[in-house]
Amino acid sequence: MDKKETIINSAIELFSLKGYEGTSVRDIAADAGINVAMINYYFGSKEKLFESIVEHRASFLKGVFEELINNKQLSGIEKMDIIIDNTIERKFSGLNFHHIMHRELALQHRPQLKEAISDILLRNVTSIKNIIEEGISNGEFKQVDIELTLTTLLGTIHYLLTSDTLCRKILGKPKSFKPYQNKNLKDRISIYIKNLMRDHLLKK
Repeated sequence: MDKKETIINSAIELFSLKGYEGTSVRDIAADAGINVAMINYYFGSKEKLFESIVEHRASFLKGVFEELINNKQLSGIEKMDIIIDNTIERKFSGLNFHHIMHRELALQHRPQLKEAISDILLRNVTSIKNIIEEGISNGEFKQVDIELTLTTLLGTIHYLLTSDTLCRKILGKPKSFKPYQNKNLKDRISIYIKNLMRDHLLKK
């Protein structure tokens, strides 16, 4: 593992545990076993480091989605199934960081960071949009409101997993229920959204 990747991994862990405001560049340097100058050399600032982490986490899905766009063997709905499973898996595997990222999107006092995060995330959303457009164009999908379809798909996942307390209360589960560690919940979300997209997208 090179130094840049070591810094990113340490920063993900600390941002997830302590939040953006609660994590200093010195904290990250100490955890990564390097000096502060090394972070400045690779990233320039804490904001740019945070952007790099968002880019790092988004790049996996970007690769998956680009492969799907170019795959001529799969139907549109099969591609949507893969998108749903990968999106849910990435959400469950990095929930704390996702919470911090979405908190930054909701704040007003770091507009440049907010713009950068939005632009990075939009690339993956655009890939999903292209797959839906292709399905409409080839007659597999109905004419739907594509932008609101995207918000339905991604918003359902995000809202349910906004906090473990809210998730438990929505599902009517006891305090002992650990939603972010529950495979049955992950499968339940996947099945529900796939069925929802089938009903919404496929021609009868």
